[in-house]
Amino acid sequence: MLRNRIGNVVITIVASGLALALAFIFVVPAASTLANLKEPGSLSQPLQLRLAQAPSVILARDGSTLYTIGNGQFVQPVKLAQIPKMVRNAVLDVEDHAFYIHGALDFKSIVRALVADASGNQGLQGGSTITQQLVKNAILDPQRTLSRKIHEAVLAYRLFGQLSRDQILQDYLNTIYFGEGAYGIQAASLTYFQQPVWKINPAQAALLAVLIEDPSGLNPYYHPAAALFRRNLALSQMATYGDLTAAQAAMYQKEPLPTQLNRPTLNSPSGFVGEVEYRLLHDSNYSFLGSTPTQRLSNLEQGGYRIYTGLDPSMQADAKAAVLARSPYTAGRVSAALVSVDPLTGEIRAYISGNPLGGAGGYDVVSGRGGTGRQPGSTFKLFTLMSALQQGYSPNDTIDGTAPCKFNIPGVTQGTYVAHNAEPGLGVVSINKATADSINCAYIRLGVKIGLNNVVTMAHLLGVHSYVPAIPSMVIGSIDVTPLEMVSAYATIDALGVYHRPVFVTKIVNSSGSVLYRADERGVRVLSPQLCEVAISVFKQVIAYGTGTGAAIGRPAAGKTGTTDNFTDGWFDGFTPQLVTSVWMGDPQGAIPMRPPLTPQDVYGGTYPASIWQYFMYHALAPYPVENFPSPPPGSIAPGRFIVPIDSPGSITSPTSTTTTSTTEVPTTSSPTTTSTTQATTTASVSTSTSTATTTTQPTQSTTVP
Repeated sequence: MLRNRIGNVVITIVASGLALALAFIFVVPAASTLANLKEPGSLSQPLQLRLAQAPSVILARDGSTLYTIGNGQFVQPVKLAQIPKMVRNAVLDVEDHAFYIHGALDFKSIVRALVADASGNQGLQGGSTITQQLVKNAILDPQRTLSRKIHEAVLAYRLFGQLSRDQILQDYLNTIYFGEGAYGIQAASLTYFQQPVWKINPAQAALLAVLIEDPSGLNPYYHPAAALFRRNLALSQMATYGDLTAAQAAMYQKEPLPTQLNRPTLNSPSGFVGEVEYRLLHDSNYSFLGSTPTQRLSNLEQGGYRIYTGLDPSMQADAKAAVLARSPYTAGRVSAALVSVDPLTGEIRAYISGNPLGGAGGYDVVSGRGGTGRQPGSTFKLFTLMSALQQGYSPNDTIDGTAPCKFNIPGVTQGTYVAHNAEPGLGVVSINKATADSINCAYIRLGVKIGLNNVVTMAHLLGVHSYVPAIPSMVIGSIDVTPLEMVSAYATIDALGVYHRPVFVTKIVNSSGSVLYRADERGVRVLSPQLCEVAISVFKQVIAYGTGTGAAIGRPAAGKTGTTDNFTDGWFDGFTPQLVTSVWMGDPQGAIPMRPPLTPQDVYGGTYPASIWQYFMYHALAPYPVENFPSPPPGSIAPGRFIVPIDSPGSITSPTSTTTTSTTEVPTTSSPTTTSTTQATTTASVSTSTSTATTTTQPTQSTTVP
């Protein structure tokens, strides 16, 4: 009896000493800590929690996820009401049973931890409340030092006065790490049990509760024995605290541990996603994400933004199928790019980058990212046609299309530029026929007549941002542009003169549901509707009877073919009232001739590219009703008249002349050829759609056929 009384006295003395020690540990140093806080007004300002945020997601038009922008974290915050009471109690029974009783600190637990520290000589032990743990995870760093524990206690008091217990518990359960990249109890439930937290049972809840203590050492996949022992102990604790009966605890202790990890797999970024990410990091429209690309990426990885796009998953699948079904087999040497837009909004509906790597790295042919554009061939004749119509010319007007045609323009050509058609002669043709049959000499003469600078201006007006020199070969596509530029230009015609910039992101919403960005769909009028209606009537003939008959889809459609020198690039740009699509084919790594034996046949714009376009547009538009293009107003297309070419000595050959010189011309043949340097004159082959051509020292020249 005396021995027991002595023991009680000793315990009382020890407890008193510990209480005094606590006073020195938490009160005196805490006062010093408060006095040394450097944040101005920190005692009066609310604490800001660094809560685990869901990674941002890029969404398709139908709301499905295209890509998750994350740093390996899996986070799915939930409301406290979504977490069953049984699950909450499992965590509280293991981590802080008296959470709803004590304040910010639990002095009984602190005393217990100090006794363990003193007797075990193992450094600082537990004893932290859930409030303290939230402070540690969401405000402070994880170091274990006395000064840090003091600061933690001070901030816990402040947080306890700022938030309710339910708010603290909710933030805690959404922030704590459970292993395998899962932050928060909902992410952990999906990761370990493949079901939301509101569907798990007590055995599963107990496992999640113990993972908080040691996510690595108690991982059920790598340390099953330790995880099973600790989970069953947690079930016993739940029975002790009255949250389970003894029989229930015994029953759930027999349940096996999970054996299959279900952490969501982060899909690889597609070419479209890569372009979206690039624009999010660099475009001034998204400056609210941060002032530098690094800041923006960090915010996207942890900010929980929802980034909406106009990409249509069904159309994207059709685009992939079209490229796969209609491309020639070349052992990976040749690829195809495709981009499709809504002409009324500019929103991207389908996007195949043409990058053989298949992802966001490397050269994206559609946007030109990671490289340069490609020569568009006769698809570039769009800009000469629109400039001519704007100046009052009629598609019924006629012009000499005879080849070869020579151009010696002071200050523009250095020497004589000579172009050819794929077929010789042809004589005088209408602009309608010159477009449908892609007659180069007719179009170059037209371009020179209306002014090459005007053609350049029209190209920029319709959305071409690449450098376009005002030289004759430019008319037939000797300069580098991207499919994205060309699809925007043709979309402007389809939208009856309203230009829309390509829209990759339609809307951005933050984690709280506020809309931070919405794309402007109004567009800018750059041409009159009547001019575009006339142009559409011209481009319809390309598919009706010209070089693009392979693109017919059984509904009103218009477009233009293009093929470059030695068959290195093949194009088809076409549209219906609902959709505009540009298709390119070639080798992204360089100018490789697409001719046998590499390809089964010579690749013209009217062959494989038109066939890909036809396959895609036929399937993509199948769910939509047939629509007709608006017809030009009666009398708006004037009768034809002959366009007299510029008459200056040496500028243009006469329509009947077939004179050639060995220094500046190539033979007139039905397929393109390239001449090398002869005598003192350097020549480079240039032509489009249906011709070959040569020129003296003109940059980036090519020959193209349809």
